[in-house]
Amino acid sequence: MRKRFIPLILGTLAWAGTAAAQDIRVAPGASLAVDGDSTVRAFSCKAQKLDVKLQQAEGASLAPDALASALTGLSFELPLAQLDCANDTMNEHMRKAMQAEAHPTIGFKMSGYTAGAPQADGRRVLRIRGDLTLAGNTRPVELTGIAASTPQGLRVQGRHALRMTEWGVKPPSLMLGTMKVREDVVIRFDVALEQQH
Repeated sequence: MRKRFIPLILGTLAWAGTAAAQDIRVAPGASLAVDGDSTVRAFSCKAQKLDVKLQQAEGASLAPDALASALTGLSFELPLAQLDCANDTMNEHMRKAMQAEAHPTIGFKMSGYTAGAPQADGRRVLRIRGDLTLAGNTRPVELTGIAASTPQGLRVQGRHALRMTEWGVKPPSLMLGTMKVREDVVIRFDVALEQQH
């Protein structure tokens, strides 16, 4: 009887530990945009859906005092077909410049991050290190995000300036060359994380 009882206790404890775990997930509505300028006008290409994958530490929490060690991995892949510049001609030129046929996605894989001390308003600066892949070229970057607490968990918004030519991307030229896209663009991201109870 005792031999049967011990595994039962251990199994119950293991189940209780699993049930008590609080998973972190990405809330619906994560987005990414690429903002740029040209000799004619500014533009913004937006993706209303961003598939973000997370790996979390055991017992992870989005509480401010535990944020620095909550995640062990983060990555995303964005199909260029989902990036919309609100102009069919601009979409065509953007995808051609990004070599979408050969390299159909933009990708990012985190290698680590740090969380700064809470500011006066409670927000924290995140420095997110990783590899960004554009047009088949991968380079290390450091993204800066501002993390703010929400009733469900955390919202991270940030931006990163980059030069397209450093990734082998030739800025598009439209209207017989009268509109030339400048090589410096800004990537903006907005991701909400939720703690599942």
